[in-house]
This record gives sequence, structure tokens and C-alpha cells, in this order.
Amino acid sequence: MSRLPGIAGEIEAVIGLERTMLLLRRRGGTEINIPVRARGSMLAEIIGVDGAEAMIRAFGSAKIMLPCGHLRGTKARRAEAKKMLRAGASISQVALACDMHSRTVSNYRAQLEAEAGRRQLDLPFDND
Repeated sequence: MSRLPGIAGEIEAVIGLERTMLLLRRRGGTEINIPVRARGSMLAEIIGVDGAEAMIRAFGSAKIMLPCGHLRGTKARRAEAKKMLRAGASISQVALACDMHSRTVSNYRAQLEAEAGRRQLDLPFDND
């Protein structure tokens, strides 16, 4: 019986709780690719070749949106995410670094754009 809900629980049933939590800590809140072959893949680097092979057998070669593993306090993650967005980081980079879902980061970007009164954020090299 799985302890985690949804897709995280399905992954846990295949590779176990420890590897699932490792995967969620590293890639939670983003979409991952389950490769055709495990060896040399990003997934195998995170959960090991045997774990990646188990996921390939269970899910096939596919894309899966992982839920976010909340590992840090919300306020600190939100502040860091906004700081990174102001510095020009991509939504994916922020989601991975701040352990957030990419939709949450998109919402933060929209808030920053609304605060600035324009549709696009300034990038660091735009302020010469």
C-alpha cells in the first residue's frame, strides 16, 4: 500500500518510498521523461538503473508530471523563486531549484509582471 497520493503513489508502488522521495526532491513539480533505455538517462542518475528500468516496465516511455515535494518552508521558497525570476531564470530552473510546481512559478511570474505593469520581465542584461 502506498503512502503517497496520485502519480507519486503509483511511482512508489513501482520503485519504493525512498527512491520516490529522492525523485520528488530532485524533480518534483516538473515534467520528467521516462526514457526508452535506462542506462545513461537522467532518471537513472537519480534513482539508479534498476529503478529507472522498473519505471520503464511500469509506465513505458512517457512524460510524467511529478507533484511537488514540499521540503522547505513556503515563504522562503516563494521569496527565492521571485528573486530568481527577477534575475531571468526560466520557469523550469526556478521550479527545480525552489522545489515548486512549474504552474506555481508561472503564477509568480505573472504576479511580478503585473506588479511591474508590463507583460515581460526585464532580464539582467537589459538594464545597461
